[in-house]
Parts: sequence; structure tokens; C-alpha cells
Amino acid sequence: YEKLVDDLGVYDLNEIDRVIVKTARIFGECEFAIPQGFVDEVKSYIKKWQSTNRYEKALERANTNGYTEMIANYFVRNRLPKQFFYLAMQESDFIEQRVGPPTRYGYAKGIWQFIPETGKRYGLTIGKYSDQNIYDAGDDRFNLPKSTSAASRYIKDIYNTDAQASGLLVMASYNWGEHRVINLIRKMPENPRERNFWKLLEKYREKIPDETYNYVFYIFSAAVIGENPRLFGFNFDNPLDETVQSSLNNN
Repeated sequence: YEKLVDDLGVYDLNEIDRVIVKTARIFGECEFAIPQGFVDEVKSYIKKWQSTNRYEKALERANTNGYTEMIANYFVRNRLPKQFFYLAMQESDFIEQRVGPPTRYGYAKGIWQFIPETGKRYGLTIGKYSDQNIYDAGDDRFNLPKSTSAASRYIKDIYNTDAQASGLLVMASYNWGEHRVINLIRKMPENPRERNFWKLLEKYREKIPDETYNYVFYIFSAAVIGENPRLFGFNFDNPLDETVQSSLNNN
């Protein structure tokens, strides 16, 4: 495979572009079809991460509390990219008692920001204060192992829909709702070169909320940084590197 992409010139890129392409492949995207506009937009979101200390603070919180390895291991066990770790970073900055703003579906709570209906669907007990903006120890959405198990299963189920193993479409579905994304996907040709996030943007940008657009680019750019943090000016190594070996040793 590496020889194939070298022969095709896909990796005839600068180091940052190579990391972006590599990360796209990790999430199941067809890297041969990545448009330059997508790459440029990823770089703009990398700059957003670089402009604040949010990334470092969130990662420090995850590492200090032992979240990094645990989250990565749940995804590895479900045969999913462990880089979905960064979805939780975008959702909550790894603040375990995070309560989101009120929505018509109720309050999103916990690191994975499950709304009550989705939490119940994946076996989580929803606390008696689900309609209030408060922490509830009896709500499984605040239980990290249970909520992470639920999140990994939910994401795996989205992968098995018409999202067709496109990690970026899965991210969009997690934020906007899988049915909304699937309804748009089903209008597109059935092949990976056409059913991907950048093609979705090309055809239906006006239908996709800005929140979802930002959400996907923040997660993906965070994952790009995570593959080689020092390349992007951060003073630490890939936080997920050690989790793979640890997970293998535990299985």
C-alpha cells in the first residue's frame, strides 16, 4: 500500500500535508480524492488550536485522570480508530461533569454529551435531574466507563449506516444526527470517492449547520495535531502512541 501511494505521488507533499493525508486514511477516507480546499481548511483549524491553550489543558485533564488510555482502548476493542478520542475533546474538553446548553431534546451531559434519548438507547441510566442544568451522580452519562462504552458502540453503529465507514461523516452524524446526514448521503453516488465529507460540503453546504461544520474540522484538526504534536509547535508527543501497546498487552 505504501508503495502504491508513493508511486501515485500522494505522499509527494510537505510534512504537514502528509500528516493530514495520513489522518484522513486513519478515519477511513479515500486520501486519493482529498481536495486542496479541504487541506487548507484543516490548516486553518490547526491555527485555531494553536492560538489558545485549550488543547493542552484538555489533554492534561485527560492524562491526569487516566481518560486517554481508557477511551482509546474502548475504541480499539470495537475496531474503530482510537483517534475518536478527539471527539470527546471537542464535546467536553474531557470535563467529566460537563452539562451542555438546553435543547429541545433535553440537556446533553458528560464527556460524550449524550442527550437522554440516545443515552437510553445505548443502555445508560438517565438520572432524575435530566431536565435540569446540574450534575447528577445517578446519571450514567457522567460515568466515564459506561458512557465511553456507549459512545464507542454508537459510533460503530453510525459507521455501519450509509456513512460507509467515512469517519468524518460519522462525526457529522454524531453532532447533527445520523438521520439528517444519511438523508443527504442517500442522494449521492454509492462509492467512497463520492460519499465523503468534502463531497457532502460541495453539494449541500447550505444545509449543514455551521456548528456541525466547525465540529468536524475541530475534531479532525485535533487528530492531525495529535499524530505529531511537535510538528505543530506543541511540547509533547502523540498522546495515543502508548495506548496501542497497552491495549494489546491487556487483551
